[in-house]
Amino acid sequence: MWIWKLSSASYGTQKRQDWNLWFMRIISMAVTVCFTKLETWFLLVTFIGAGTVSVSPENCSYMTLNSAVLHLGDPLSATCQLKSEDCTFDYRMNATSIVWRMNGEEVSRSQYRALNDRVSTVFIPRFSRLKGNLTCYIWYSESLQLLQWAEVRAGFPPKRPHLSSCISHWTSFLTQSMICNWDPGPETYLETSFTLYISEMIGNCTVKYLDPRNCTTNKTKNSCMVFVSNLASYHDIWVTATNELGSETSSHMCLDGMLIVKFKAPRIIAVKPDPEQNGCLLGQWKMPFEMVTHSKAVFEIQYKALDEDKWTQIPLTVVNSTFFKLCSLLPYTEYQLKIRCKQKTEISPWSEWSNESTGITSECAPAQKLQIWRSIEALDANGTRRVRLMWKPLEKSVANGKILGYRIHLHEPGIQVYNTSNLECSFQLPDGNYKIKVAAYNSVGESPEAHIIIPSSNELEFPPLSHLVASSNGNTSLLMQWKPPNMTTTGYVLEWCVVSEKIACNINWKNVPAKNTEAIVQDNIEPMRLYNILLYPLFDGLPGVPTSTQAYSKEGAPRRSPEIRTKQIWKTKVRLEWDELPIDDRNGFIRNYTILYKNKNDKMNSVALNGSIQDYMIAGLIANTEYEINIMVSTDGGSTTGSNLTITTKMFDDGEVEAFLMVTFLLSLLTALIFIAVCIYQRHRIKKHFWPNIPDPANSTLAQWMPKTLREEVKELKEELSPKTQIQVVHCGSLTKANIGSTNYCLMQEMKHGQYPVPETSCLNKANSSTKQSLQVHNSWQNVSNLQEGFQKHYIVLECNEMNTNEYKKHVIPTLAVVPSDSSQPFFTGLSQIIPGEEQKGLSLFHYTPDHIHAKTLQESNDAINERELLQGFPFLMNLNVG
Repeated sequence: MWIWKLSSASYGTQKRQDWNLWFMRIISMAVTVCFTKLETWFLLVTFIGAGTVSVSPENCSYMTLNSAVLHLGDPLSATCQLKSEDCTFDYRMNATSIVWRMNGEEVSRSQYRALNDRVSTVFIPRFSRLKGNLTCYIWYSESLQLLQWAEVRAGFPPKRPHLSSCISHWTSFLTQSMICNWDPGPETYLETSFTLYISEMIGNCTVKYLDPRNCTTNKTKNSCMVFVSNLASYHDIWVTATNELGSETSSHMCLDGMLIVKFKAPRIIAVKPDPEQNGCLLGQWKMPFEMVTHSKAVFEIQYKALDEDKWTQIPLTVVNSTFFKLCSLLPYTEYQLKIRCKQKTEISPWSEWSNESTGITSECAPAQKLQIWRSIEALDANGTRRVRLMWKPLEKSVANGKILGYRIHLHEPGIQVYNTSNLECSFQLPDGNYKIKVAAYNSVGESPEAHIIIPSSNELEFPPLSHLVASSNGNTSLLMQWKPPNMTTTGYVLEWCVVSEKIACNINWKNVPAKNTEAIVQDNIEPMRLYNILLYPLFDGLPGVPTSTQAYSKEGAPRRSPEIRTKQIWKTKVRLEWDELPIDDRNGFIRNYTILYKNKNDKMNSVALNGSIQDYMIAGLIANTEYEINIMVSTDGGSTTGSNLTITTKMFDDGEVEAFLMVTFLLSLLTALIFIAVCIYQRHRIKKHFWPNIPDPANSTLAQWMPKTLREEVKELKEELSPKTQIQVVHCGSLTKANIGSTNYCLMQEMKHGQYPVPETSCLNKANSSTKQSLQVHNSWQNVSNLQEGFQKHYIVLECNEMNTNEYKKHVIPTLAVVPSDSSQPFFTGLSQIIPGEEQKGLSLFHYTPDHIHAKTLQESNDAINERELLQGFPFLMNLNVG
């Protein structure tokens, strides 16, 4: 058992301790004299609590361990002891107050105890930590005071190392060394060192020649180099591993220093094709310094094609100390290669790889025929059709050289040969069967011929496949799957091209073996592009009718949404329409359209429509309301929403106002008709209510009375106006002349405010031109102030006479006649409308005084005047009798 004594600095100096002891003695004496035991105890506690008494626990303790380095899992025991020599303790400080901790955590109290009042011990039955800090504390002044601490480590002793290999380096004749590698064994978790020992021996390691030389390293490095004086001797080699728990030595190895010499890497100077043998490369190299002759060495070579990643490693045959040869290579292929060498012993190490060098093998004739296909257009008006022949370039591995061109043999009734460096060729051929052969050639020769048959347009076609499905196989490839036909096929041809309004259809194609029912298409495939794919089954080399489908390798959200527009707007509905998106803007198959619409006060409404629909009617809207409408187009790859369209619904639908007005008009008309019918039916009652009957003075006895002279004149007038009386009417300005029998009458028009315009002289002369009559207007009619002014036209009938105006001595004042200005009725008819029939029988409209009556007496005239004065008391009768 190891015993470690650990201490630390004291809390105070020795001078401080002497002062404390002297002070305590004085206090003790004073207390004995003056106070009782209880008082003395109280004072001691007071002084001790105040810190007037000090101790040095760290300086007065030490710790012992059974071992500071343990085997992992072994028990750990330790003691913590309080020293008594040269240390004064408070009687309350003893081992029962000691506490043990490991890495700051208190050890279980069941694992430590006090052996006496000065010693405490701890026992941990299994120490499973790699490293731990063990501490012991003591309770003092109501706190833990550190006494001692110690670090404990655990691990394993080293296992026996194993020497794996040793190599020697012959840098020069004066500088020689050996490097050995070993297996250190399992992890010890402790610092372990390794020492390599090499001792030169005589014979086969039987006699020691020189003391061993060594080199030391830690566990992180498992090799070491030792300089030796002579590689040409044998060497005894071993390695030793050592740590704090033990030491182990490997088994000894006896080696000849020259047999384990590692050559320096050889150097390749040049590589070129072998002119005598196809598929071989001839390399020039230089031997390393240590190699005496190449015949006692072996070689390896690594090579790969320049565009490959994997190296091929094979033994290499060295022609001599200057050249080496590598065969079984592909023609016209560039290779990278490097070599290494070693002595012909199993224990000899390989040198490092040489520098890399490149070389190209010589050309050969192409080894494989071309893959060819054709595209045939319909017959034109001349009976010919365009045949486009296409082929794929040969892969590098089978081209065997640089392809200089392609030779085409067209078998018609004769054979025509064409040369081209392109990968396609077009012919304008008459309808018929043709056989075409194509071969590629290089500087050495031609490839095997590939042939294809162009059938005539009327040749029987083979049936197509019944099922073809395309699906995505990544962003840039498509997986095609189909069901084979019932007939035996010799293969399939897949043909595809992009469907676009901006990019031309560049046909891509691929041959598929007959046994396959699926294929991957990946040439010129881009995401979010639509491709049209056709699958042709081949029957003895003749293609059948193709089966087609369309697909996207990856779908995305459309580039834009279609422009939505209104087709018609009603009061509560609207019809929308939109154009189909161009193919380049779809980015996928259009699955559906979603119409979104809302007004300012409503939530968003949506309607999902099938992707084939381009118009829709939204119903259930509010009249005279503004709506925002949008359309969202969706594919399997996402959705895109367009800009808003704002519309306002109508207040009334078309025809609604017209219908309302028509109904209103019909109702008004019906009401008017009903009203008129009621008025007609009830006319007597209405007339009686609004127009009561007023006695007609004309029917009175007084109306039938007239003076005797007037009755005679009327009678004479009636006799003159016989049914055979001729009436002649002449219009002139404001006058109208009427000749009735032998009497002339004139009418004057346009009464304005009671004034009758005086007719022009020219008109009077025209009116009287046939009879040379003159006109005299009675003075009493020049100013008529009490006539009604509401009429547009007034006609006044005046009497005309052949005599001069000064010969008139009396005129009969006629009745006022009112006739519209546009009236075309004859004058006499107008008078008949004014004068009732009964009045016409007994009343003379006009009184004419002929020449034979001029001699009447003055008394008769005066009688007439008296009659006039008599009628002035009856104004209504004055209109009937004017004289």
